[in-house]
Amino acid sequence: MKKIDRILVLIVFFSIIFLLSNVVCASSSLIEKVKEESTPITSDDGTLSKKITNLNQATNEITIQLNFKSQDSKAIKENTEIIFLMDNSTSMNTGVGSTAVSRKRKVINSTKELINNISKNNANTKMGVISFSSSANVLQNLTNNKEQLLNACDNFAKQSASGDTNMIAGINLAKSSFTASANNKILILLTDGLPSSNGQAVKNSLKDEKVYIITTLVGLENAKDTEKTTINDIFGSAENPVANKFYNISDSEIEQTIVNNIYDKIVEDFQSSITNINIQDYFPQEIIDNFDISTKNPSKGSVSKEKDYILWNIPEIKSSETVSLEYVLKLKEKYDKSIINKIIDTNKKVEFKYNDFKNNSQTKTMEDSPQIKVKENEIEDKKSENNNNILIGSDNTTANKVLSNAGSSNIILFILVIIISNIVILKFKMKDIIK
Repeated sequence: MKKIDRILVLIVFFSIIFLLSNVVCASSSLIEKVKEESTPITSDDGTLSKKITNLNQATNEITIQLNFKSQDSKAIKENTEIIFLMDNSTSMNTGVGSTAVSRKRKVINSTKELINNISKNNANTKMGVISFSSSANVLQNLTNNKEQLLNACDNFAKQSASGDTNMIAGINLAKSSFTASANNKILILLTDGLPSSNGQAVKNSLKDEKVYIITTLVGLENAKDTEKTTINDIFGSAENPVANKFYNISDSEIEQTIVNNIYDKIVEDFQSSITNINIQDYFPQEIIDNFDISTKNPSKGSVSKEKDYILWNIPEIKSSETVSLEYVLKLKEKYDKSIINKIIDTNKKVEFKYNDFKNNSQTKTMEDSPQIKVKENEIEDKKSENNNNILIGSDNTTANKVLSNAGSSNIILFILVIIISNIVILKFKMKDIIK
């Protein structure tokens, strides 16, 4: 055998050894899930959970998600006051529907149902009732006594509707009836007519940053062009209201608008929320020493990573809102072998601090944790044994199985080895032919 032939044979031999060495070293994931999810913390305010959402076996990365879903609550913010300002002018006597129930009665019945709905979920919310026609009168001062409010509505129903629509008098009286200490002031104006006078004053009064005003105009949806112009000038439109919200509805829409739409609007805009949320996820020392920790952008709020914990701050979480944060644990190349086959908690504890729906300070602690295990890298441990088996002609099934998981570089090397081998074989065949 010539020197060049011996070189080619050696190249093929050592290339095969190198390829097998790389293939054997192409280990599978060292990480497995033992416990996917911790036991959630559930309270009247919502549920905090923590779980493993992804395990990347190629990179030995574990993705963990913190998730909080607040309770579905119809509670509105503390220290909110609501005044119902109801029209008692002559036109409110108009009969509506086939039963000829008066417009006034229909408005009163719907208002009573709205009071019931608000009281059911907001026992401390104070409400009041005021009527207006030629003048304005307080029917019920602010109170959280539902029965007194309902009685005031019933007493109002017994009063004869008369006089004109002195709307500005009603608005001014309602505004003066709110307490100075109220954090949120809501005025619900229910009328079927345009102001008898002082239209510009009404418009100006509807523009009030300190009072949230919902205006409901009934029975003028088919008004004359001149009336439509006045309506638009004083109240605006549903899309562009002068006040905070404007409904221009028919008699048939009274119940739906007052009972449902107005109620939903109040809850939406004055919904109680959880505030000043502070979530600290503490890591055990085994995680700190053996894993690189990286955070992703949370769905809400901000996150920072300290040496032994992640801090997630959220200013506010509304009713039925869900927020989440993900972070990644990546096994270090040089990790402590003593953790092999040991069940590891992904967190030491999670501290959850916040102000609840009633603005009371709360602290919850999650001590349960998702768990993982670092497995023995059996492929790596058998590397020498497999190489020896190959050299002495033993079965190399294991190596062939692992080959499918090897990287693209090993595939390229394998192709090169095959090409070189064929060249050597061809050279020897040509030599035999020549001989």
